Amino acid sequence: MPMMMHSPHEEGSALVRCNRRTLYLCSLVALLAVLGLNVPGHSPGDGLIFTTALAQQDRQRLAPSAAVHNLSVVAQGWHRYPGLAVADIIFNNENNYEVRHPVVACDFLDANGNVIATRGTTIFQTFPPASTIKTDGVHFSLREKNVAPGSCRVVSVRTVAAPN
Repeated sequence: MPMMMHSPHEEGSALVRCNRRTLYLCSLVALLAVLGLNVPGHSPGDGLIFTTALAQQDRQRLAPSAAVHNLSVVAQGWHRYPGLAVADIIFNNENNYEVRHPVVACDFLDANGNVIATRGTTIFQTFPPASTIKTDGVHFSLREKNVAPGSCRVVSVRTVAAPN
């Protein structure tokens, strides 16, 4: 079954039919439109209608949220094992709503204090509003030798109302 794409331009609306032979080209045009690049035959303000909504959702999803700024790492303690670092992290949620599944990034340092690796993980836990919670046993695998754990930070978080 052919895929249909609706593409507005100065002469009115045109319906572009994508079949198996032209699917690659249609996908490329759609990708260019999502990325906001100028597609030949379209003015820069135009885009494929179905991709304009997707691009707006991506911009909203990738924008830093206030929830991230209000969920912070207060302290962390470390346990070292061969090829593994395990953190006990204390989080402070200053939001007036619950947040869940924060992604935490932790830096690992060489002997001179330079960051030589950063590892991230998702904490599958819910944090009530205005709370401080300790999470034990956050694992980070390490390939680098002779590294010291550095600081950790929250890089993303979901609000409880957000879908999984």
